[in-house]
Amino acid sequence: MKLLFKKILVFIFPLFLLVVGMDFYLRNMNSLYKEKVRGLIAHAHEIEILILGNSHAGRGVDPNYFTDYTFNIANVGQSIYFDKELTLKNLKYLENLKYVFISLNYHSLYFSSQRGNRNIWSYYGNGIKYSSTSYYKADISPFLFGYGPRVSFSYLKKDILAKVGINPDEVVAMGTAIQGYVALSGTETNDFNNNSYTDRINGFNKLIKTSTEKKIVMNELNQLITTLKERSITPIFLSTPTFKEYNIKLDSNIINKNLIDAENLCKKYNIEFWDYAINNNFIENEFFNPDHLNKKGAERFSKMLDERLKLYNN
Repeated sequence: MKLLFKKILVFIFPLFLLVVGMDFYLRNMNSLYKEKVRGLIAHAHEIEILILGNSHAGRGVDPNYFTDYTFNIANVGQSIYFDKELTLKNLKYLENLKYVFISLNYHSLYFSSQRGNRNIWSYYGNGIKYSSTSYYKADISPFLFGYGPRVSFSYLKKDILAKVGINPDEVVAMGTAIQGYVALSGTETNDFNNNSYTDRINGFNKLIKTSTEKKIVMNELNQLITTLKERSITPIFLSTPTFKEYNIKLDSNIINKNLIDAENLCKKYNIEFWDYAINNNFIENEFFNPDHLNKKGAERFSKMLDERLKLYNN
């Protein structure tokens, strides 16, 4: 019996050390979520314009091309709930904030909880909990119950390669965010075809048509806008450009419903919607994929926004 126990212990102990070691690494690991929050707080007194949203705004609006100090707090898969919570949590620090761009795109109004494990991933980075998500197991072990082994080892591999001067994925390279922004470089030419457009749009359509969260999202938008207006901060709805051939395949009924919802909010709160999603003249080499601008496209788009904001001020 003692021999059997020893054999079990010899087998289990290395696994225990692996889990403890990976948990320590993951708890101290940098992430874009952490970088954005740290940057936001560090530069809070300078920030006059805040960019909210998911990856479309996160990659498509470059704060470095705005005249006034701008910070991009948008992130991959980020819902309006987290836009709201991040803004309200840090509003006390943002004493010079004048404008908040609230990104609305094809599927923004249909999800409050972030997809997959992103509620937990963002919690590790910004400390914000989603009301219906349990974080008990995620607090115990990020390796087992947060990121999971596959994602955890992927992060570890990239960190090790970066330390020896190899960057396998510059899109997610940490320590490179400037005013919360990390660009997408180049163009994924294989994504610009009808099959790719259809697959991508079908994923969004499935989310939209099975969504039960739209009323929740609308309430969250009302809370965010009301709070900003009470602080004399101007909210502006924004949609980033998407590729013209991709746009043709979008569901026009969903687009029209989105526009009606946005227009109703604009009338209610006397705010504007700067909608560049469908009607734009951006070309393929300004996109990373059909619905995300790359670095080149983000530069042109951000300059356009800055010029329009100057006219709006006047």
